[in-house]
Amino acid sequence: MTFQKDILADVLRELEQERTASERALAERRQEVYARAPRVRQIDGALQSTAAAVIRASLEAGADPTEAVAGLRESNLTLQEERRQLLRSLGLPADYLSVKYHCPACSDLGYIGSEPCECLKARYAKKLTARLSAVLPIEDQNFESFRLDYYPETPDARIGVSPRVIMEVNFQKCREYASSFAPHAPNLLLYGSAGLGKTFLSTSIAKVVSERGFSVSYDTAINILASYETVKFGGGDPAEAKAAIHRCESADLLIMDDLGTELTTAFTTSAFYQLLNTRLMTRRPMIINTNLLPDQLEKQYTPAIASRLLGEFTPLRFLGEDIRQRRRRGRG
Repeated sequence: MTFQKDILADVLRELEQERTASERALAERRQEVYARAPRVRQIDGALQSTAAAVIRASLEAGADPTEAVAGLRESNLTLQEERRQLLRSLGLPADYLSVKYHCPACSDLGYIGSEPCECLKARYAKKLTARLSAVLPIEDQNFESFRLDYYPETPDARIGVSPRVIMEVNFQKCREYASSFAPHAPNLLLYGSAGLGKTFLSTSIAKVVSERGFSVSYDTAINILASYETVKFGGGDPAEAKAAIHRCESADLLIMDDLGTELTTAFTTSAFYQLLNTRLMTRRPMIINTNLLPDQLEKQYTPAIASRLLGEFTPLRFLGEDIRQRRRRGRG
């Protein structure tokens, strides 16, 4: 799993603030108890100081510290029991003077050893999905709201199968892809005429994948390739363009929408090849949406690009009537 640094930094900052707040709350509870039962302060002091002192004395004397440690353990257990009794006498729970972290597993550090804790992953996924929802209509375009009844049941004359049957297969494949997504997942090429649900289903995939904690970069081919042009020729914000390119090249999943609508030049073709080849070489999956058919891809792009698009991607063809036009005509 690849973490986006700025989102990860936000999560770790939140955890640090919560950890600090928990420790501050403990300090306030401790002062409250000390004021009501000064003996608890004495017990805490004894528990903190005796262990190191006993072991150090045994080691300095050249003796085996085992017996001293056993005696210390017995003494500490007695002190701890007295402490619990004092807290109960004040009407307080036995763990009142224990720090209460939001995540006991990692003590709000976000990591258990060198591995990210589940709490960090959950927080990261929530922030990632929130960021994605700012640029994509994931609340409206998701698997639960996808409608197969927009697609005709009449068999297509060219292939003998109805668009609804084709789209039901595509829907199931996209849903399974999202639910089982993992690094090195296959690439998908969603192609067909405009208004058939390519963006809808790729948005649905983005929602599920981001909710599972994987980083998703979603943008149009025009915007993505414009970032490469800005870095190369200027005319915009180079820092933001570099950041956008980094997201596209390093995200766990890149979804490029509307391939083929960009102005094709020698530079944009070269930039597209660089992005495509970088992700294929590093085995970072992509989903590409395009209105172009396979033979049109071969004509619009170089043989090297067409070979990768047609050979390294699983094709899903979209058939049917333009759903947006269908809605405008009041048929759905």
